[in-house]
Amino acid sequence: MSLIKHKKVELTELFYDLVYVYAISQLTSIIHHAHHGVVSLESFFNFSVGLIIFINSWMVQAVYTNRFGSNSLRNIFFMFLQMICLLVASRAVSSDWRDNFLWIFFPMASISLLLLFQYILEYFTTSNISDKSFIKQFFYILGLRSAGLFISLLFPYEIGIWIAIFSIISTWLLPGLLSDPRNGFVSAELRPVNFPHLIERLSLLVIITFGEALIGISEHFSSGSFSLQSILIFIIVTNLFMIYIVEIDHLLDTNREETGIRAIYSHYPILFGLSLITISLSFFENSDMNIFYTMLYFYGGLLLFIIGLVQHNVYNKIGYVLPKNLLAVLILLPIMGTIISLVFFSKSWWTLTIIACIISSIMMIGFIHFNIKNTLSHS
Repeated sequence: MSLIKHKKVELTELFYDLVYVYAISQLTSIIHHAHHGVVSLESFFNFSVGLIIFINSWMVQAVYTNRFGSNSLRNIFFMFLQMICLLVASRAVSSDWRDNFLWIFFPMASISLLLLFQYILEYFTTSNISDKSFIKQFFYILGLRSAGLFISLLFPYEIGIWIAIFSIISTWLLPGLLSDPRNGFVSAELRPVNFPHLIERLSLLVIITFGEALIGISEHFSSGSFSLQSILIFIIVTNLFMIYIVEIDHLLDTNREETGIRAIYSHYPILFGLSLITISLSFFENSDMNIFYTMLYFYGGLLLFIIGLVQHNVYNKIGYVLPKNLLAVLILLPIMGTIISLVFFSKSWWTLTIIACIISSIMMIGFIHFNIKNTLSHS
């Protein structure tokens, strides 16, 4: 197999990513303001729906940039317009959705329309037949989403929100079906994505999200609250960062021809999980928070994070594929942490922190040990 030419990630793409990380942080604030330490179902639902449409809009733009985009003034112009829309939606999303329904979904509908215009322009400028077949699928995806979101604004909130949600969920799932050559909707001769570029974009978004996690736990490092527990919370975040870096930067083989669909969809649980972990860690040692629910947020987020990460196992280099027994242990550890914490959670925040630190440390050591052992055996 010939080496895939690496496509440079432009600084404008990183600038674009920063706004999306801000949007995710604003969404996270929805579940940060818990009532007596408990997040309401409505808040959690709004958080989940918002996260899907924000990340999916980012993914659609990332795929466009990967396949067709260049650092041209036209592409930069479209990205900057999307950023304006996203900033408006981000400011509104953390407040009451009933009062801000227009300010949330009109900008998101506008982003979908801008993405659609980009694909339309590309369709009429490219002469590649297989690319045209690929672009056509996004006419359906983005056209349906734009129409659905704009139509939802014509109805009262109680009806409009369900129209918007249906539009979001259905068009979120469609790219996995319509853009895969194996399903027959696009040409079998469609060139693969630039896999190194795609993985770098995805990993940079996650790393910036880790930065938001550090900001989230920074309150534990103030002069009035800094303690050994603060260090343990920091270790939990660094453990997860190391796990992600080992898989993406050391085990993954980016020199391969791929559709990239699995990598894209597996990053939804990774980002979702990191958001839940960030929130739960900010709750640690807060007497106003419910320890039981905080524990569930943490281990639920950890389970989502690791499930999303091990989905990349199919992309790993030869000899670096995680064995089934290690995969089973990695999935079972968050479940074990939940069970152990259920026994001891009423004791103190200290107990919960120590258990969480031990569980994440075991997972991190497992990844690093596997990488070192295989690197030595292949040297």
